[in-house]
Amino acid sequence: MNRLECFGRTEELEALEGVCGSRRTAMVIVYGRRRVGKTALIQKVCEERETFWYTAKAWKDEFQLELFSEALSARLGKSGVRYESWTAAFKAYAAAPGEGRRILVIDEFQHIAQKHLGFLSELRVVWDDVLSQKNFLLILLSSAVSYVEKDVLGDRSPLSGRAGIVLKVPPLSFQTVSDFAPEYAADDLVRGYAALGGIPYYWQFLDARQSMEENLALNLLRANGFLHDEPQSLLRQEFRDPSTYNAILRSIAMGASTRSEIAEQSHVDNRTLTKYLTVLGDMDLIEQEFPVFSGPNEPGSASLGRYRLNDSLQKFWFRFLADEPDLIRSQEEAQLKWKEKVEPYFAEFAHEAFAAACREYLFRWRLEGLIPEALTHFGRWWSGDAEIDIVGADKRRQHCIAAACRYRREAADLKVLRSLQKKCALLPVADDAVFSYWIFSRSGFDEALKNEAEAHLNIHLVPMKALLD
Repeated sequence: MNRLECFGRTEELEALEGVCGSRRTAMVIVYGRRRVGKTALIQKVCEERETFWYTAKAWKDEFQLELFSEALSARLGKSGVRYESWTAAFKAYAAAPGEGRRILVIDEFQHIAQKHLGFLSELRVVWDDVLSQKNFLLILLSSAVSYVEKDVLGDRSPLSGRAGIVLKVPPLSFQTVSDFAPEYAADDLVRGYAALGGIPYYWQFLDARQSMEENLALNLLRANGFLHDEPQSLLRQEFRDPSTYNAILRSIAMGASTRSEIAEQSHVDNRTLTKYLTVLGDMDLIEQEFPVFSGPNEPGSASLGRYRLNDSLQKFWFRFLADEPDLIRSQEEAQLKWKEKVEPYFAEFAHEAFAAACREYLFRWRLEGLIPEALTHFGRWWSGDAEIDIVGADKRRQHCIAAACRYRREAADLKVLRSLQKKCALLPVADDAVFSYWIFSRSGFDEALKNEAEAHLNIHLVPMKALLD
């Protein structure tokens, strides 16, 4: 377990330790995208507790049950036992002789439930009739985010209401990553966050003795780099033939955001595209984002949705590496390739990560009461060609904030503020709405903008280094 995997997970560890350390029977469901640290959390809380751990694979149900039977029978000292059903297997583990609590962890349990469609119902029955009457702890882990939320946690799920704890493990925040790597300046951390996101597993490969650029070039661009093949490796684990998914992910990484754009650029028939988008959404690799004040279920909003890549490493790979041959072997070649193929476009690529860090900064201010208005709307907004990086508003849309996030080498100037103010006039807010304007800048601010901010209390200038506060 690397030192980052449980870093910043205090609340999750406390919740898990509370249920694992008690004597109460409990079902725990932990989910989140791959590499986010789910397994590490459970390993941490179970490391000194006797635990039967099974990691499911994408096998047919009969073979899956056979593998589970082999592992369980070996654990119980009865090698070679073949249980006729999942119910029988669970009952056997619950009834095994010995004192103390029974802990069963099933990692990637969706591979069982999606192949054996009656599994959740079968589990509910054996849980209600047997397991819940024992000193039993059942922990279910999954990387199929949408599947868990819709089919496992939904009101119609056989397991509805039975989980004592449900934890969705998100990627680490920019603030958490920066706390873990204090040796890097704010700009370096934004660049790292743009390429690696908040996935703990990826950050473990950085060497603090090297610059961020050197780390990224060596780990991502070299054919033998630790993370060079990671995006494709994850897709190969999920799909026998990932070619169509590759085409879709590449199209989104290159700028396609609507269904029609994705279909055109990926050469996937629009009639079958939904199926692939749904699968990628289930894996939390993509999401359909809607502008502030809109949503998927609101009238007239369906056409406003934009697809985006959630996984930063996948986004980097498909943006910069998908079309490149795997010929880079040396450190020198990797750094040269970075300067030639990546650096000229990296500021544009990193803008989304920078804006996310800025939203996180404002959200912290909101939680700490430094932004007094109760913001019920918060996020990105767009309409036509107009786009605002961050918009917030109270329920009545009278008190609003708007922010522009400038990740450029030039200082932000007065034009940035005027453009932001002009776009705010297009927002669907109250006629008497009062705005506070925020400008975040990688490269500081020119004198005219500073003077304007000094003259108006509702204009706030935030240098990039402040993101680390």
